[in-house]
Amino acid sequence: MKKIVAASLFGALMGVPLLLALDEQGLMAKMKAAGGHMGDLRKAIEANSRADVATHAKAMAKAYQGLEGFFAARHMADAAKWSGEGLAASKELAAAAKKGNTEAVHAAMGKLGGTCKQCHATHREKLADGTYKIK
Repeated sequence: MKKIVAASLFGALMGVPLLLALDEQGLMAKMKAAGGHMGDLRKAIEANSRADVATHAKAMAKAYQGLEGFFAARHMADAAKWSGEGLAASKELAAAAKKGNTEAVHAAMGKLGGTCKQCHATHREKLADGTYKIK
């Protein structure tokens, strides 16, 4: 019992909640949510809806939370790096939308999409049933 409490305390102090660690199923759920928000972001940018861009960019940032650790734990340094860049781009996108800076919105959206594209091209495999798995 003492070991479990100590491990949980250590994990909490290190910013890694042991019982809430992201697994592959959690990753897939985050990716599905992110995919929906990417589509909504494109529509919001096209409609010049700053509020919707900010909302979906924040949702993307939430989807990116925990991904760096997930990929780092699996020794996928490139995916961990892209995850960090995607999180930063999501936050940048939300801030640009709030400020009404259209040029910065487009630049951040390009960065965000680039992180998705790189990681998917390198680490995502489409299965026969139309679902995906990590390579």
